[in-house]
Amino acid sequence: MKQRVKLLSLTVAITVSLLILGAILVVLGIFDELLQWDIFSYQVEAVLMGVFFTSLALSAFGVAMTIVLGIQEIVTSISAFGRDRGLIEPDKIPEAKKQTYALYIVGIIGALAILIAGLSLVDRRVQVHRSQVFKTIASEQLQKLQSRFIQQLVQLQTPPQNNVPRTLHDLIQSVQKLSFVSQMAVYLPDSQDNTAIWSYQSFNYTEQYDPKKGFERLVVAKEYEQAIQEAFQGQPELLKVINDRTGFTWYYDIKNPQGKTIAVLRINGDPDEDFREYQIAD
Repeated sequence: MKQRVKLLSLTVAITVSLLILGAILVVLGIFDELLQWDIFSYQVEAVLMGVFFTSLALSAFGVAMTIVLGIQEIVTSISAFGRDRGLIEPDKIPEAKKQTYALYIVGIIGALAILIAGLSLVDRRVQVHRSQVFKTIASEQLQKLQSRFIQQLVQLQTPPQNNVPRTLHDLIQSVQKLSFVSQMAVYLPDSQDNTAIWSYQSFNYTEQYDPKKGFERLVVAKEYEQAIQEAFQGQPELLKVINDRTGFTWYYDIKNPQGKTIAVLRINGDPDEDFREYQIAD
């Protein structure tokens, strides 16, 4: 038998489902905050937050649609009562079963999931392109300045913990001023200890020269620190692996005329820079 799916009933069912989903996520969020759960990674938390706010937004639209459709249903019922005086038409199509509405909801959720997955794939391709462009132009800029960095760094017998040469600071700031750069760091090896490296960082291009600021000694612990240390030892494989990953961080090794890595430069790209304007030459 043919059955009729009422838009009002479907809207109410979807809205109630979204509200229940939002309530469940609120409860999970409360317990996650109070009990300091370590169950969800940052990526999963970001997805759950997106689902929560999406369910709230769609619920609000659902409530509005329910009000409008409810008014329409009332008007239709009053009109039918006036015409037929309460008599039920023999050929009236019955309303669909609850299972039918459930299938409609599943179909809508599936369509939204496919749409989000498709947009995520598009976004991934855009991010890959932007990352490639950033690394290309960052490498080109540092290659142009390599001789100047070598000139400054070979003068350092040991990494100074204060009174860093003003010329080195100015050179770093000249890179920092590039529109696609947010932060920059210079890493030097520790000649006394193979488990440590030295770091000098610049966080923004407006940073003034401070004679009290100098290189800081870091005990190698993180992956990129290990990669930098291995590059100093003539093993840049891990550094290349990190550079090949999609992202806006680029490591550039500075080599002396003998081909030995004497320093590693790290550039953090500005995520607000529109790298879509750049083209990668083939």
